[in-house]
Amino acid sequence: MRLSLKHYRVIKYTPGFSRRRVLQRAAGCRAVAAVRGILCAVLLVTGVSAAAGSPTASRQATAAELVQLRQRIHALERELGSVQGRHSAVEVQLRNVERALGGLAQRRQALNTKLAGRRRRLAQLQRRRLALTDALATQRGALAQQVRAAYAMGRQPRLKLFLNQQDPEELGRLAVYFDYLNRARSQEIEAVGQRLQQLSVVRAQIEAQVVQLDRLREEQLAQQQAFEQRRATRAAVLARLGGEIQSKNDELKRLQRNETRLQGLLRHLQDAMAGIPAGPSPGQPFGRLKGRLTWPTQGRIAARFGTPRLSSALKWRGVLIDAPPGQPVRAVSYGRVVFADWLRGFGLLMIIDHGDGYMSLYGHNQTLDKRAGDWVEPGEVIATVGDSGGEKHAGLYFEIRHNGHPVDPAAWCRSGPPRHVGMNR
Repeated sequence: MRLSLKHYRVIKYTPGFSRRRVLQRAAGCRAVAAVRGILCAVLLVTGVSAAAGSPTASRQATAAELVQLRQRIHALERELGSVQGRHSAVEVQLRNVERALGGLAQRRQALNTKLAGRRRRLAQLQRRRLALTDALATQRGALAQQVRAAYAMGRQPRLKLFLNQQDPEELGRLAVYFDYLNRARSQEIEAVGQRLQQLSVVRAQIEAQVVQLDRLREEQLAQQQAFEQRRATRAAVLARLGGEIQSKNDELKRLQRNETRLQGLLRHLQDAMAGIPAGPSPGQPFGRLKGRLTWPTQGRIAARFGTPRLSSALKWRGVLIDAPPGQPVRAVSYGRVVFADWLRGFGLLMIIDHGDGYMSLYGHNQTLDKRAGDWVEPGEVIATVGDSGGEKHAGLYFEIRHNGHPVDPAAWCRSGPPRHVGMNR
């Protein structure tokens, strides 16, 4: 159970590695080291007692208590290992839930976009219906005037009107007028019929749009309910992650304090018997953009590079930006997406390779809008802010690395808080 150098690096350089897990592993290592110390002390006391030939009752009681304590520590470590196994299974469940949440959020965004489009189309159709209704009223008025004029003239037979005219020119004008009136009346009647037909089509389209809107609203409600259910599942998973290990760590710490006191007693016994003999990017290269990059999202920097992370042994390797969920996250420079998936401690994570050994990391996202292999440009939306990875609050974790080593993003981005998002070229 001794931590290897590999394990140490994972703990030290993984920003999403929780303090609880660090305490858990450290506590486990201390417990094993303590047990080994106890065994050495017990062997020493036993050896000295054998050489002296006169073990005391106090020393026997102390050794017996140490054996009992060692057994309790071993039992607790086995139980803690079992809890860690369940802990890993719960983390897998958390990963699946947060992936599903990301998919639901993307589908909900697409549904909202479709719903907004349907509403715009419905508004257009309603304006079209009003225009057609007004045009139809105007055409009906004109047709009514023509009908009244025709009726007034129709009270005299057309032949009588022609015979009463003595002037040939007047007779010609009268004939042309009658012909124009007939054609105009026919055109108006035809136009009114077309308007009525168009109005009928628009009304049918409006009814269809209303039906589609109702269906989309129901789908949106179902998506929202599914989203909230997933959020509730996530909250339950996080609660499970927080309970078991903490209680076991508390118990282990208490036992370690007892062990320390007993080891102190053994040291005093060893000192007392010391004299007794014993046995044996397109665009500019990323490296030239230092101090000119724009922050990937708007918000307040909640944790800065290099500051302690709940424990002096751990430091922030990037920055944490407080931002509302769903807010766009943008690429800071040209590059290619090399990772876009859920990663323990980071949640939905995107990593962009900018060339020359430079990479930028964007963690705790709600959605990932790019896939591995996609090329991105400066300022292009690549994700949305979220709280994946077990975070309690929404925000973006942002790192810049060069040849695998983290560098301070504040030295690369423009001075001041990340309030304005723009293009970096």
